[in-house]
Amino acid sequence: MGTPPILVKAAKEIWNCEWNILMNGLAPSDSKGNYKRPKNIQPKIQIPTKDDLENRDMDQMPFLIVGQSCPWAHRVWIMYEIKGLKATINLNIAQVNTSSGKWIFEPNLKGSKTLQDLYKKCNNSQVKRATVPMLFDPGKESKSKFKLINNESAELLEILNSWPVNTNNTDFNPKIHHKKIVKWQNLIQENINNGVYKCGFARNQKAYEKASKDLFSTMTIIEESLKSNGPWLCGEDLTIADIRLFPTLIRWESVYEPLFKCSKKPIKSFPNIIKWRKTFFNLYNIKKTCDADAWRKDYFGALFPLNPSSIIPKGESISKIVNH
Repeated sequence: MGTPPILVKAAKEIWNCEWNILMNGLAPSDSKGNYKRPKNIQPKIQIPTKDDLENRDMDQMPFLIVGQSCPWAHRVWIMYEIKGLKATINLNIAQVNTSSGKWIFEPNLKGSKTLQDLYKKCNNSQVKRATVPMLFDPGKESKSKFKLINNESAELLEILNSWPVNTNNTDFNPKIHHKKIVKWQNLIQENINNGVYKCGFARNQKAYEKASKDLFSTMTIIEESLKSNGPWLCGEDLTIADIRLFPTLIRWESVYEPLFKCSKKPIKSFPNIIKWRKTFFNLYNIKKTCDADAWRKDYFGALFPLNPSSIIPKGESISKIVNH
């Protein structure tokens, strides 16, 4: 005997109500069901000087906190690798506790078990959300109070690009095509970086279809530009615009297509984007910043409203996805 239709209807209504409550906490939306990313309130930036850094022990150097699954942290991690900043910035990769949804440290970092604990030690009342990426300065004296340098990924890209001390003698110079960079950044941020989340966190069909249309229209623009003006978004030079695009597109097959419903077209239908992504992936130390298994574990395991079963799908390694 099948389940009575009235029970099925009641169950759907109850689940829809509960789902919206969960989504309000995970991903706020406007009155039409479109996802709206919360904004961070930024503290005053306090960057150590070159002389200051050269007179510190390594444990007194600033710490950059990233998370493997977070694309916003990934872009900053990439800049850290490209610029060769390991001599004056400590890199720490926070882990996701899928039960609590919090970023945790294993082992503890500066006496802090969670990212939230670390933010409290920075003693900045303006910051309301414990997010990655985060750059903080423990300094040379205090062991319990630190300075939050910044926790906004776009600003951190600029900060790290002009960091007082670096060890890589690369030709990376994002100021060469400044106007083009700004144009690409605005388009990519809204329709690609945020675009995949607008698809995944849409509250209704209309909101999803709008987000999907904007996402794939912008993918087409990028595809055509790379075809005629490549190999990079601004021509011959790698820029911050490329760095901001890569973390989203490298997660496409592992996360955004299957979980966020970015499925109007397979990414392989954009051959110039595929070529661009492969070239980027094989630069510098970029490979070590990419782990498809970790991404699947965190996204499918932590985003309960999108994956109530918490089943983590199997998939190919990121090297195989990108290079073959």
